[in-house]
Amino acid sequence: MDTKLQYADVTRDWAICYQTDCPLAGNCLRRHVATLAPVDLRHHECVLPGARKGDSCDCFIEKRPMRLARGMKGLLVGIGYEQGIVLRERLFEIFGSRSQYYRYYRGCWPISPRQQERVADLFRQLDVDRNPKFDAYFDGYYFDSDV
Repeated sequence: MDTKLQYADVTRDWAICYQTDCPLAGNCLRRHVATLAPVDLRHHECVLPGARKGDSCDCFIEKRPMRLARGMKGLLVGIGYEQGIVLRERLFEIFGSRSQYYRYYRGCWPISPRQQERVADLFRQLDVDRNPKFDAYFDGYYFDSDV
C-alpha cells in the first residue's frame, strides 16, 4: 500500500523531526514529513533531541499508511430512537465534544483506526446488532496522537 503524502496534509501542531542522525529516521513518519517541508518554512512544531533515548525515541511514529474512515451520516440509520440518543451522547465522548463529533460526522476530519474500534466497542456494549459502517474508507496517514 503506497500512499502519496504531502506536507500540506499535516497540521501545524503535529510535531515533525529534523534529526537526520537518528537511527529510526528511515522509518519515522515525523522525519519523512520534515523532508517534505517547503524550503521557506519559518515555523512548525518540532521534536527536540531530548525525545531520543539511545536507539529509541518517545516521539517515533512508524511511517505506515493505515485504513482511515471518513463521515458518519449513515452510522445511526436503522437504530431505534432511544438507543440512537444514547449512542450519539457516547459518540460525543469518543470524538471529544459535540462540535468535534459533527466535524467527523460530516467527513471534515478522518477517523483513525483506534476511533473506529472504539465505535465498534460502543456498538457491542449497547447490543447494536451490526458493525458500524462509516461513509467512506481510504488508506492514508493520521496526524494525531490518537493513533
